[in-house]
Amino acid sequence: MDLDNYIEYLLNEKSDFSPCEKLFENALKVSSTRRGMLEFTPPNLKSAKKAYIYSCGIHGNETAPIEIISDLIKDLANGSLVLTHPLLIIFGHVQAMRESKRFLFDNLNRMFNDKYKDFPKDHLEASLGKEIQDSISDFFLKYDEAEKVHYDLHTAIKPSAYKRFAIYPYLHDRDHSQDQINIMAAMGIEAVLLNNGPATTLSYHSSFKHSAHSFTLELGKVETFGNNIRENFSEAENVLRKLISQEKLDMTGKSPVIFKVKKELIRHEKDYSFNIADDAPNFTSFPKGSVLAGDKVEKYITTEEDERIVFPKGDVKVGQRSGLVVVPTAIAGRSI
Repeated sequence: MDLDNYIEYLLNEKSDFSPCEKLFENALKVSSTRRGMLEFTPPNLKSAKKAYIYSCGIHGNETAPIEIISDLIKDLANGSLVLTHPLLIIFGHVQAMRESKRFLFDNLNRMFNDKYKDFPKDHLEASLGKEIQDSISDFFLKYDEAEKVHYDLHTAIKPSAYKRFAIYPYLHDRDHSQDQINIMAAMGIEAVLLNNGPATTLSYHSSFKHSAHSFTLELGKVETFGNNIRENFSEAENVLRKLISQEKLDMTGKSPVIFKVKKELIRHEKDYSFNIADDAPNFTSFPKGSVLAGDKVEKYITTEEDERIVFPKGDVKVGQRSGLVVVPTAIAGRSI
């Protein structure tokens, strides 16, 4: 297992895997029980105040976060990045990464909160969903008294009016964290979406099951390996490194615009009318009275002047989400 170029190791079809553990000269420990999952334990750790999970590659073609985390691993291994908090790293869908695909059979980011049980067992994503859930449970239970943080790193398929944005999972009776919003600002996140209900995404799973501060982070645009302009991701990359090494963050970033999810568009039937252009950027605005989508089960017509669409995709499978309708919320820029 090559930590100096972990991407190359993962993408190599001939690379072998067996559970392993290594102790570095500086007493940093790394262990791996599943391919694409690495747990780092800081030197001489007695009790953990915080425990972090960084996940990437949940969609195999979203390459920039994979490159960012691979470089982070290299610097942990060579000692140039000093780890202060326990860290679990997850590369979600290695086979999709190898094939440069979003997924093979089903969307892996719809497998969590035990939803994988509803999919065919012979579909790779179902087994990956269980493996990832189990690894998260094992890690967070080990540090049950620590503050838990999980950032699930993605890049978006479509252009976006806000190039970097975050989805804050539905918290039920918990409060949103202004500290986390400030961290989003330091990462260069321009907009934060407050979700309005339970989901089957990985970030919701960690938030709901483990009370973690958990976000889906959309850090830019999908590109192939080697074609990412890394400078575009530098703010997020620097913050991810500083958080686990306890370096002081620059909190002078511009506060993100806050949106709330008003409606999750669902394709209920095969005969489905989706009235949003395929090339519509994320956060495209629609005037009041616009018919966005519908079938015999449900039709959605905008009722406010500034309703916007995020993740529009009309050709999803029946029962899946075809987009999120969001509206700006009055709490933007204030304590939440």
